[in-house]
Amino acid sequence: MFESDDMTEELGLFSKYRPDEPFAWCDAGSVTQQEFLLSVMALAECLPEQPYIINLCRDRYHFSLAFCAALVNGSTSLLPPNRQPQTIVEMASEYQVANCLIDDSLDVGGLNCIDVRDKQEGVKATTALAMPVIPGDQIAVIAFTSGSTGKPAANQKHWRTLVGTSTLLAQRFFCNVEQRLNIVATVPAQHMYGLEMSVMVALHGGGVMASSHPFFPQEVANSLAQVPEPRCLVTTPVHLRAMIKSGIEMPPVVTMISATAPLTNDISRQAEQAFDCEVEEIYGCTEAGSLATRRTSAEESWRMLDGIVLSEERGQAFVSAPHLPDITRLQDRLEPLDRHSFRFIGRGSDLVNIAGKRISLADVTHKLLSINGVEDAVVFMPEESGKHIQRLAALIVSELSNQEISRELVRFLDPVFIPRPLKRVKKLPRNEVGKILMSSAQEIIKIT
Repeated sequence: MFESDDMTEELGLFSKYRPDEPFAWCDAGSVTQQEFLLSVMALAECLPEQPYIINLCRDRYHFSLAFCAALVNGSTSLLPPNRQPQTIVEMASEYQVANCLIDDSLDVGGLNCIDVRDKQEGVKATTALAMPVIPGDQIAVIAFTSGSTGKPAANQKHWRTLVGTSTLLAQRFFCNVEQRLNIVATVPAQHMYGLEMSVMVALHGGGVMASSHPFFPQEVANSLAQVPEPRCLVTTPVHLRAMIKSGIEMPPVVTMISATAPLTNDISRQAEQAFDCEVEEIYGCTEAGSLATRRTSAEESWRMLDGIVLSEERGQAFVSAPHLPDITRLQDRLEPLDRHSFRFIGRGSDLVNIAGKRISLADVTHKLLSINGVEDAVVFMPEESGKHIQRLAALIVSELSNQEISRELVRFLDPVFIPRPLKRVKKLPRNEVGKILMSSAQEIIKIT
């Protein structure tokens, strides 16, 4: 994949620069690689020299412009976990950032917001541009965890790491497709999964990205209809569940890819039947990026991406690869089958002990979701200072009564694991990629 093991090796902005080939699909039609590169260089000239810049662009094409312009200038893009002004102000203060790149009317008090749309007008090709090269050890982005369980943690990503991961993903998903896949993603580009599977695979994986950021099922259908075949949908279990429930007919898709939360076997099979394509799932983490895949409806075990090696020491899992700067310890509990495959046991903080008995929170949540009439659910350990917790709690979206739900759960669970309180809500507190905002869930339970 790389010519050497040298992390400083320079790597092009594109894996293969073909000026006249499409890079993205925008509202006005396709944008070629040369047109994109011209806009990148024009924006780079307008940006102030600074080590960090915050990329808040929602449109995927605008995000890519800002991301690549920062790369060319040697700046690191900060990718906040949300667009809340307080989050952004705190990040700007910590990293001494004065400028944000935007593509809407977002106003962040005290910060200079540069609208990337204003920097593209009148950009035309006069001479052929040479493709920029970026040092492999340049810190391209600092991504932040969702903060669903506490303060977001920062994770530095070198350019070589992003290039390596996107190349491996393309090898896994795109190698059997004769034409370049046109990628529609429901995940924000600020999320590592969204960055890798929509932006980076367009730069280094041979894909062509759609600039849109659809959320609701009809928006997904519209975005897919706006790009030609063959199509790939990059999404999450939450979006898949909503699409299935909506019954909206989707344009033909070659493959659907899911990540950010566990995909149940039932949802995977329903999606494959409803949309007549295979659904692949990605396992990864913010610390190391995408690591393994599986077709959930047909496989229990996970296959590491080519070149990534899994090891275990004293029950702790580690991964290493040429594109990763260091050996990375994983927080999850895995059962290695060999150096290239494993079974997922649970999240590191997922196993709880109640009355001397142990169970996985994900397992209880899965059993809740398997009940006919339960639309969405999450099970967790409530926070009660000064008390010894002896009960799980659950938030549930359902028209069933608590008694009906409890009666169903007793068929599968020891009574000590039946959630109490079991609170019904109109919708679960999730972020843009479908992850539960645990602090909000805890507050909802406290009100009970």
